[in-house]
Amino acid sequence: MSTYRPEDLRRVWKTEMEIYQAIAAICERHGLRYYAAYGTAIGAVRHRGFIPWDDDMDVCMPRKDYDAFLEVAEKELPAKMGIESIGYTEGFVMPMVKIVNRNTVFVEESDADKRYRSGIFVDIFPMDAAAPTEKLRKKHRRRCLLLGRCMVLSEYSHGKLPPGMNPLLAAAVRAGCALVHGCLRLTGWNAARLNRVFYREATRYEPEGDPEVYVLMAYFSEFATEYVPSAWLFPTREVPFEDITVRIPKDTDACLRNYYGDYMQIPPPEERHDHCPVVLEFEKE
Repeated sequence: MSTYRPEDLRRVWKTEMEIYQAIAAICERHGLRYYAAYGTAIGAVRHRGFIPWDDDMDVCMPRKDYDAFLEVAEKELPAKMGIESIGYTEGFVMPMVKIVNRNTVFVEESDADKRYRSGIFVDIFPMDAAAPTEKLRKKHRRRCLLLGRCMVLSEYSHGKLPPGMNPLLAAAVRAGCALVHGCLRLTGWNAARLNRVFYREATRYEPEGDPEVYVLMAYFSEFATEYVPSAWLFPTREVPFEDITVRIPKDTDACLRNYYGDYMQIPPPEERHDHCPVVLEFEKE
């Protein structure tokens, strides 16, 4: 269950919706495709807003729209907002971007050792073209997974381990991570350099037109096995979300069932998770 004070969670929501609206305004102005995804889409369908215990918003864009967005976003975002990404933010190691309110601070416990302090944010994930066969998809996925993990270990000597891991195995994994970290540092493979290789691999199958199937490679963990037919996504539709509207996939039900199963079933309290930070500072009013 959430450890937020209710008033703090509402203020996080308000800030995230402002960021989402700024992202949407740029996309609408430039004719770029985007949609609210994952827990945000579930919230829109099931609650007409945020999942009551959830505290983040996720946006996805096809790769070419994502790249076009990044070309203009720095100039067109409101002055109080900015981009966190490899190349913009020292110590950032994810091959995706966060749009943040610079006048806030939001630091999760698992990120407390990072070399930057994030603000309240909205994640934007690029969707890439899937490989044409299952054999190639597995190879594509493994390469991106390896590169993504190396990006983390190029900057930090450890990664996030799954809860409940056997202590002896966890110790072995930590030792292995430290060894890989040292090797990468010694050979000059930093996150920016690895990200360039990741980009080439993730976009290996981009066609001239729109792909028939998309895959989210930029989070390189549980989302990395998700393949989505483009016919499920576009054209998007606009639906109410709290006191604004958001765009969600054309066939939201198919997208959400593909990943979550029965997403309309309210999970029991022990399975409700948020990202409640250890440091939270709001914009001064």
